[in-house]
Amino acid sequence: RADGAVLPSHHGRGIGSWLAAWTERTARAKDGSLVGQSKFDGSPAEALLRGRGYRTLWTSWVLEVPEGAEVAPQPLPPGYAIREFTAEDEHAAYQLIEDAFNEWPDRTPQAFEDWRPRIVGRTGFSPWQIRFVRDSAGEPVGIACLILDSQNCAYVDQLAVRRDHRGRGLARALLVDAFEEGRRRGATRSELATDSRTGALGVYLAVGMVVTQSWHHWVTDV
Repeated sequence: RADGAVLPSHHGRGIGSWLAAWTERTARAKDGSLVGQSKFDGSPAEALLRGRGYRTLWTSWVLEVPEGAEVAPQPLPPGYAIREFTAEDEHAAYQLIEDAFNEWPDRTPQAFEDWRPRIVGRTGFSPWQIRFVRDSAGEPVGIACLILDSQNCAYVDQLAVRRDHRGRGLARALLVDAFEEGRRRGATRSELATDSRTGALGVYLAVGMVVTQSWHHWVTDV
C-alpha cells in the first residue's frame, strides 16, 4: 500500500508520475505483486493512476448521521441485550473483530498486540466506547467500537457480528445504540467508513446514514 500526494501548487510538473513510478519500483524490489493507493473519487490523482494502467480493486465510502438527524429505533430481537465493555473483555472484543474482518479477501490478520494499542490502549479510551451485543447465554456476539474526536464526532471505528448471529438486525441495533451513546456523551454527529469488500453499505444506509465521500483503491501489478 502506498499513500502519495502533491501540493496543488506543484501539479502538472510530473512529480506525481515520478512518485507513482517510485512506489512501483520499491514494491517490486521488496518482492511485492501489487501496489496501490486510495484516491478521492474524481481527483486528478485518479486520472494519473488510470493513465499508468492501474485498475480499481475496491471502493470505499465515508458515511455520517448529520447533526440533528433523527435515527429510527432498531430494537434487538428477543434474547439479546447490549452492554458496555469491561476490562475482562479485551480478548473477546479482539476475537469478534478479527474473525469477522478475516472474512475479507486478501486481508492480513492483525495480532492482538497490534490491535490493543489502537482501541482499548489509546489515550482517552473509556469503557462506554465499546458496545457489545450479548446472546441469551451472556456471550458477546456483536461489537461496535467508538472514538469521540475533538470535533464532537462519534466515529464508529469497528463493527462486527459473529457469523452465526447475522441476519437478525444486530448490526443495525449496535449502530443506533452507538449513535445514541455518542450523542449522550456530547457528539453532534456520527461517522464511519466502509468499503465494497465488507458488503455492509446497505446496513448503514438502512439506519439513515448518508454518503459524504467516495474513494477508489487503485492497484497495478509489479
